Amino acid sequence: MSIKSAFAKSHILKPNSLIKSNPDAPINTVELYLDYACPFCLKIFSRWFEGGLFEDKFLSQHNIQIRFNNVPQPWHLRSIPIHNVGLAVARYQPESFWDYSLQLFKDAKETWDDNLNGSTPEEFNKILATHANKYTGINQDLVLAYLNDKDEGKARIPDLKYFVRYHRTVGAHVTPTVAINGIIVNNIESGTDLDTVVEIIKQQTS
Repeated sequence: MSIKSAFAKSHILKPNSLIKSNPDAPINTVELYLDYACPFCLKIFSRWFEGGLFEDKFLSQHNIQIRFNNVPQPWHLRSIPIHNVGLAVARYQPESFWDYSLQLFKDAKETWDDNLNGSTPEEFNKILATHANKYTGINQDLVLAYLNDKDEGKARIPDLKYFVRYHRTVGAHVTPTVAINGIIVNNIESGTDLDTVVEIIKQQTS
């Protein structure tokens, strides 16, 4: 699946060993449609992460690449700014995106409720910029400038709009949603055990 060039390095995990050994090998695409503020997305992301499904060994063995799609849900008040900081890290430090996303999922559930003691959007952006610096080392001022940018012609708004338009176009409105080669797979949910996930991926890609 193609993706906006700014996120080609951050949002798609490729089977690098397979590509290196067999550049012409067919590669299937598994897409995850996720909201950082959704506890069920934390469940599926952490389960796949800790179970090794994002590792090159698994990807190469099963001829797949995995794509992360940002799906901010408007009923979670903190969803959009949390996605924004994830996209800032993706744009400026793409190699940190997947590890940092796991941290965002955890802290969205454990630390950042929808009120956050009444902090303003500007104050919350500062919290997020500090958070990104803490866990990735990325320049805090760079992140804060991205988060506070309200210029339609610059990065933040077009980046978020790209992912919103993408998930609306393909009809992925519920999080988490999993698609394989562009087809939504409804029998993979947040609670699906990894052995079953692997079997479904095999069935859908064979």
